Amino acid sequence: MTIRASTCQRVVRAARPLEREGALRLAAAWKHAEPQLRRLAERLCRGRTDAADLVQDAFLRAATLGMPTDVRNPCAWLTTILHHLFVDRCRADARKPAQESLRDAHEAALQHDDLDPEPAWGQLTVDDVRAALPELDRIYRDVYVMHTFEGRSYEAIAARLEIDRVTVGTRLSRARRMLREVLSGGRENQP
Repeated sequence: MTIRASTCQRVVRAARPLEREGALRLAAAWKHAEPQLRRLAERLCRGRTDAADLVQDAFLRAATLGMPTDVRNPCAWLTTILHHLFVDRCRADARKPAQESLRDAHEAALQHDDLDPEPAWGQLTVDDVRAALPELDRIYRDVYVMHTFEGRSYEAIAARLEIDRVTVGTRLSRARRMLREVLSGGRENQP
């Protein structure tokens, strides 16, 4: 994308009378430096569209700043602006999170290798748990059944059994530990 002469003329017309001289100098400098800036941008950027965007942004930055009167080499001044914009873009890109293709970079994670045998508790069913419940003390079994199978909250269980809410949590934790011991002991004895 080339910055048209009409764009430069619009910048000159929009400038205040005192700034018009600087805008005319900028338009002349731009006309002279644009091919060189485009080549530099194409070397710096990945593609032509990125290079065209960089050149356009450099023109906008130069038009916004206005060309200072003490600039001896306008082409070098515009090149410096372009280079600073490029560095700013590189820094902004470095701050962006890296994006990876899930298929390529994480192929190993997507493949599930069954190298480890499934643990014994992984084969347990709800019927196995129900069958192990009679081996628990009644105070633990009641809390476990109300919470797990009946879906009652700690508060409802505490109100029903007339105990503290904290006691419900303690009994439920102990019931789970006892069930683990009963169920793992039963599985370890099987071949």
